[in-house]
Amino acid sequence: MNNISNKCTYEKWDNCPEYFYIHWPFCSNRCHYCDFVALEKHDEFVEKYHESLCWQIKHFAKNFYKPEIKTIFIGGGTPSLYPLNLFQNFINLLDDNFCLKNLKEFTIEANPEDITKEHLENWKDLFVNRLSLGVQVLDQDILANLNRKQDIEKIHKVMEMAPNYFDNISVDLILGLPGVDDKIWLETLQTVCKWPIKHISIYLLTVYNNTKLYFRIKEKKIKILKDDKIVDLYEKTVDYLRSNNFEQYEISNFAKKGFESMHNIAYWDRKTYKGFGLGACSFDGKNRLQNENNLNKYLKNSNREKFEVEFIQESLTNDQIFLEKLMLGLRQNKGVDLPSMLYFLDEHKKDKFLNKIKTLKSDGLIKISGDTICLTLKGMMLENELILGLI
Repeated sequence: MNNISNKCTYEKWDNCPEYFYIHWPFCSNRCHYCDFVALEKHDEFVEKYHESLCWQIKHFAKNFYKPEIKTIFIGGGTPSLYPLNLFQNFINLLDDNFCLKNLKEFTIEANPEDITKEHLENWKDLFVNRLSLGVQVLDQDILANLNRKQDIEKIHKVMEMAPNYFDNISVDLILGLPGVDDKIWLETLQTVCKWPIKHISIYLLTVYNNTKLYFRIKEKKIKILKDDKIVDLYEKTVDYLRSNNFEQYEISNFAKKGFESMHNIAYWDRKTYKGFGLGACSFDGKNRLQNENNLNKYLKNSNREKFEVEFIQESLTNDQIFLEKLMLGLRQNKGVDLPSMLYFLDEHKKDKFLNKIKTLKSDGLIKISGDTICLTLKGMMLENELILGLI
């Protein structure tokens, strides 16, 4: 990162962003593949964290007079573990400080294991209108081997209850989990597509350094699928979801018409957004910021006169803006506007960039329609390498 500030007491926002991310870091247990800011079995800190989170929001809201918010996304960790009484206080605080009457989308991530009828009723009454369920794969033994405590029968029960409260339900799956063969994956897709849901996210398994999965692979205690097999399964998955009316609109995301995630599209379109909570990220149009990710330091802010939080700040250069626009744009099916990308390049770089585009088009990795360039399905599977080649 370029410009790093160790401690900030003031963030300069010309206008309040319309997109909020809230981080709830607590989990009952940590999955072996997880690299998020997630804390296993820290129940004694829950109420104190809630207080600090509320205090951060109050401190930020002082700069504005009840601005209108378009989307809210509560992620984690496991937000479905947020105690309902504290969650209601939290939503009341948001409603007191920001205008939520025209809120378009309010998503809460949830582990099916935690969900009861009471949760669904409370969430619906508190502005939540979109439920994102972490399913991953419908095989209990495989999930247990990765330390994910999940009862497949409970998932089915939740899928019977949830549509009574929410019309907009999304399911997360992970492609490439160890032990998942073609049969298990196809059966998972077949079952999920029969559920009354509107959105599916298919994340390719990423093995992050220093996770338990990473060490188990390194010690040869577990094997993962080879890249060519992942590519084959991904292509079959896209075709299967399309045949069931889930259209791909981003590399990992598929939706029935009109149910694309507004909040995530805001990220990909580089809209300004504000992140609250431990390790949460924000973007003001020029700078990217990440909140303190040390729990004890974050908790010290509760009820202070000023909310003082250490965060990492990165001021983007023109080269970084170009790279972000290219990368985030090409992740989406709508692609990127070629003239707007050429704006960042001098004549020499323009020629090189256009020549690379022509090569990728002839290789079947990119398609061009008017002034728009998009990745083909084959190109999406090679997105990272392709982007590196373009820059």
